[in-house]
Amino acid sequence: MEEIEEKYRKIADRAYREFTDVADYIWKSPRLIEHETKLEVQKLKNYFPNSEEHAKLRWHFESNKLNSVFPYLIAVGNTFSIMSLFESYLLIVAIELEKDTGIRTTSVSGSGINRIFNYFRSVGIDLEAIEPFHQIMAAIKIRNCLSHASGMLSWSKEEAELKRIQRSGMYLSKDHRVLRKKNGRDFDEVRITNSGFGERIQVDNMYAFVLASYLRDYLIGVCQSAALLNGGEKCT
Repeated sequence: MEEIEEKYRKIADRAYREFTDVADYIWKSPRLIEHETKLEVQKLKNYFPNSEEHAKLRWHFESNKLNSVFPYLIAVGNTFSIMSLFESYLLIVAIELEKDTGIRTTSVSGSGINRIFNYFRSVGIDLEAIEPFHQIMAAIKIRNCLSHASGMLSWSKEEAELKRIQRSGMYLSKDHRVLRKKNGRDFDEVRITNSGFGERIQVDNMYAFVLASYLRDYLIGVCQSAALLNGGEKCT
């Protein structure tokens, strides 16, 4: 029993460290843009000391990358990366539960993360009781829309739900929503914008940063529940 409890504690400890490290990377990654902006400004001076027209032309294209393309790629890339890490750890826990329970993940329906969640429920883990469950579900929907529909809401099967999540700020925890309202700030980590093809959901890098802590905490909760299934104690 102690051996089973210890293995889930080790998974939780490893996840905590790795998610914390990735969160630090997410926080610092926009500095690439700051660095490249300084370099580009200097290049304008070096390349076109006597041609303001050519300098403006270069800046027109480079500034678009710095202000639009790069922030988008950083935010979406970080969101995909942290979600992928989350799914990897869920799979690790599922593999250990197969050993403990004798129940295979192939015994349940679904695919990807939905199958893993269905498996957890089948062995007795109450996913809805682990915080922040609703924010994890919101993140999965947002990630799927970005991944499978390039963020285009009209291409998503969950257009109405995604709009509700964005409008209500449900992608943030209750504490974060309360604090945001108290400070008079908008829910702006996830936005809906208009594009040439219709409404599109977008995320900024702060969403990926906040999401990292939600995923980390939820995963630790899953580890605790897995240990308790076998009579162990909560991972601390």
